[in-house]
Amino acid sequence: MFGRFSLNKQDKISLVFDHDEHTPQELLECFDQAKKSRYDITILFSNICFEVWILMHFEPVTAAYTRKQLFAKLSGEKYFNEEYSRNKGQKINILRDRISTAVKNANRISSPSDESTKIIKKDPYTNVNLYLKDIFQTEQY
Repeated sequence: MFGRFSLNKQDKISLVFDHDEHTPQELLECFDQAKKSRYDITILFSNICFEVWILMHFEPVTAAYTRKQLFAKLSGEKYFNEEYSRNKGQKINILRDRISTAVKNANRISSPSDESTKIIKKDPYTNVNLYLKDIFQTEQY
């Protein structure tokens, strides 16, 4: 899985992925391989998709959504006010000022002690909030 890259043991690797259509077995295998790796691998995981994290910039997310429902909600007037899927990843400025809100909302559903067998069943779920300080090397969040 990780053999195609030239890495040093001190390198940190972050894998960002979501549940999507992956089976629980596939997800557990990925978590297991990362844990067993000789490298320092952090998994940033969202269930059902990364857009759960995006929505948390605007409001608490306590109910399960489908990908289609999340895209529709984010396309609404209250959020991006245009088709989200068309502009996916381009509206980062809208989110930047709302990161502390997203972290607060995500803290309600995730913790550093969450086990992979539990988080793949939690919906909604994201742990992106737990790693922002490390990724951006800041204490701001």
